[in-house]
Amino acid sequence: SEGARPSLPGGVAAAMSFCTGATLRCNTKDTALLLGDDKFVALEEEVSIVPKHSSDRPIECIKGVFGPFRANIPAKVPLWAALEMDRLQKCTIDLPAWFHEEELKRMREDERNNPERFMKVPTHYIEVAFAFLDQSKAFVDEPKKKRRTTVLLRELIEERRNKIIAGLKQFDSTPMEINVTDMSAAELTCFRTRSLHALDKFLDLLRSRNVADVEQGLEGTQASQNEDSSTRML
Repeated sequence: SEGARPSLPGGVAAAMSFCTGATLRCNTKDTALLLGDDKFVALEEEVSIVPKHSSDRPIECIKGVFGPFRANIPAKVPLWAALEMDRLQKCTIDLPAWFHEEELKRMREDERNNPERFMKVPTHYIEVAFAFLDQSKAFVDEPKKKRRTTVLLRELIEERRNKIIAGLKQFDSTPMEINVTDMSAAELTCFRTRSLHALDKFLDLLRSRNVADVEQGLEGTQASQNEDSSTRML
């Protein structure tokens, strides 16, 4: 029609809906209540995706311009955009290098072997990890890997939580300088507010999710065994 503007992939309205919908979905998750402003900063971190389809034009949003994308060619986008594209099955998201099992194990052991200080971790590791576990399809085909990753993450957070408690106790008993170097953003927030509620709630969510996953796995195993027994009887 006369006066029609060139459309973005799927139309301007679709692009605006993409941005708005992604923001709303991210902002209504549990971490919005648990971690506050730290989470919004974390969602802007760039992650690597592998697009499933090509697009000739970029997607223009208030938050920026993304693309154009080429199928199977890695690209960098903010985490919030990656989660929305993943939800729409338009890409797969590469896990950050630190979020692989072996690296989580190393980070956990480093914390255990250095009880007097915090070891270096990604600034927003808690928020980013929660987003991958809760909102992405990164583990959809690997439930056992998801359970192992959840346990390792929980153990890492618990090790660091214990150090926060020790620091708060020292600060309460004797006014002194506490070295907060290498604390993550969420951990610093907890330390400054002198409240571990956010970390404790996050750990509770990880524990409950792991129990639910295990129970679901056991139910699946039991059902499979029952089916095998029925087959043998026939």
